[in-house]
Amino acid sequence: MKYRKTKNQIAKSISIKDLESGRLSQSLPTDSPLSIDQLISLEQSITGKLVFPWNPDYEQDRKDFNDVYPACPVVIVYAVCFDDLRECLKIAQDNGLQFTIRSGGHSLAGYSVCDGMVIDMSMMKHVHVDVTSQTLTVDAGAAFGDIFPILEQYGLHMPGGGCPTVCVAGYMQGGGYGLTSRAFGMNCDCVLEVMVMLADGRIVKANQNLNSDLFWAVRGGTGGNFGILLNIKYQLVPLGFIWGIKITWNIDPSPGDAAQALYTIQEQYLTDNAFANLGIETILATDTDGKKKVFFCAVWIGDEAGFDMALAPLLDVPGAQVVFKIQGKYSDVNARVLEGTPDLPEGIKAYSRSTIIERSLSIANWSDILQYFLTAPNQYTMVDMECYGGKINQVAPGYNAFIHRTAKMDFFCDAFFDDQTKDQKENEIWLNAFMTFMQRYSNGHSYQNYPNRDQQNWKWAYWGNFYDQLLSVKQKYDPANAFNYPQSIGPYQSISRQNLITQSPIQYEAI
Repeated sequence: MKYRKTKNQIAKSISIKDLESGRLSQSLPTDSPLSIDQLISLEQSITGKLVFPWNPDYEQDRKDFNDVYPACPVVIVYAVCFDDLRECLKIAQDNGLQFTIRSGGHSLAGYSVCDGMVIDMSMMKHVHVDVTSQTLTVDAGAAFGDIFPILEQYGLHMPGGGCPTVCVAGYMQGGGYGLTSRAFGMNCDCVLEVMVMLADGRIVKANQNLNSDLFWAVRGGTGGNFGILLNIKYQLVPLGFIWGIKITWNIDPSPGDAAQALYTIQEQYLTDNAFANLGIETILATDTDGKKKVFFCAVWIGDEAGFDMALAPLLDVPGAQVVFKIQGKYSDVNARVLEGTPDLPEGIKAYSRSTIIERSLSIANWSDILQYFLTAPNQYTMVDMECYGGKINQVAPGYNAFIHRTAKMDFFCDAFFDDQTKDQKENEIWLNAFMTFMQRYSNGHSYQNYPNRDQQNWKWAYWGNFYDQLLSVKQKYDPANAFNYPQSIGPYQSISRQNLITQSPIQYEAI
């Protein structure tokens, strides 16, 4: 449905004055794939907001949250309806213009921006809760900061990201880990249905019974591969107040106690799916006192007595310091246990990489990892261990395209830098060397929601043996490979088998 334009809606970018003065054509790059007439036509056909290189907001709007890989789009379109999306897809494909879909702009490899057209979903963020069925239907551009205050009014919950500005679309399609995932599964495990716009503008609904191959693929196959994810329907769970805690151990000058703490976390909580209602992120970072520490950041679904019992073996590790212990709503506890670890200045950037640890490591192994961490170029580098187990590992492999069902943790590192540290290249080199060092402990995979442009053998790293099946789904729903980026699924020549699930015809929605 096309929305009627009003004066109070988003201001237009192209003015008659600009056209008459000729300033517009002077601002357009000489190699732009779109002419002035085409840009004017696009502006007139879009209900949402357009931002061009000559607009005041362009410098800020062209960036993702990290901006390590800067892009200079020809146009940024803030879509507000399906017709906006259709028009963007048509113009981009008719003119051979590169395009990318951006919801929250949190791609660690910068894949949410490009030099062509950025189709921004952040204005499409409707949230609807059905209390009777305990379901949530949410637009792709809704962020967790939009969603959780609404869910918590009804005492309902789904696993969500630690950052409130992350949007559901990219997060879910890559898997979606959160502090309650050990209790309730990855975010993609809670999805009942999705709606997707394909490259030709037609819309498909996908669930277990309808376009089930696409439904399988979008839950872990990562965004930007099959179409534009429009909205998601989730199954919710009841959740009241939860507990949260932060405990630290000093790493330097000697990592002995900290290594024992990491080993205890691994053996007490990440083996045999113990304490699934204990959600854990373990972080290596510099504290506000300037000391590098292990931070045990955890939430607990249950009573305080059970929480204390679960924590007892960890608190027995020498050097344990309880920073705080709190009770409250999930969003408040989640923010409190993760905020400020590390304490970062505004405008800082990072190179990020992930590796998956599946086997148990010894205390000596953990000590070696901590010693390597101490060699980081500056005080802002952090390691975050997103701890698996519980429901994450209990979901049957192949239920969806998220492959990491036997992992103990996703081990990822952010090597931060800014204009003050003046060590961007050093951080890039150090991070890649650190990940080479970590290969001895890794199963060879990486969390697909944390892509890295230097990732070797990325098809195997992100999707493993599921890649061929994802490739066949891609060929069916996006045969022209309209949705692509440097680490997207494709090309098709490497298909080694056709999975029978992709042989059924596509069933479209009349929207």
